[in-house]
Amino acid sequence: MFTITYLKTQINDFISEDSKMETDSRATSILNGRITHVRDGDTFEVNGVPVRISALDCPENSTTAGQKVTRFAKQFKGKQATCELTGAKTYDRVVGYCSINGKDFAQTMMDKTSCKLWTKYDVWNRY
Repeated sequence: MFTITYLKTQINDFISEDSKMETDSRATSILNGRITHVRDGDTFEVNGVPVRISALDCPENSTTAGQKVTRFAKQFKGKQATCELTGAKTYDRVVGYCSINGKDFAQTMMDKTSCKLWTKYDVWNRY
């Protein structure tokens, strides 16, 4: 119960901040919509389109740490997201930098979970 309450508090802190991100001019396209499915800590679907979060390295779901990260990320299901797509694809996913209510999703995951920066894939040097 404590974990669920803690996660809800973290999510509310995340979505209540009133910051705005400007769109990066390098974005090949912008994907706006609701998060319809969370696969794991670094992949979710926006309007059914799978998005791999650029520069984010989260533990795999097959590990306890990965399951914990995924539980945290699942709190964002149903929220409005804006993803600036880099033009890259990996497996069945487009790659992008995403924000929820103007706040950078990857930065939140790095700040609030065991996800790390994957510098090699920070193609726009955001972090």
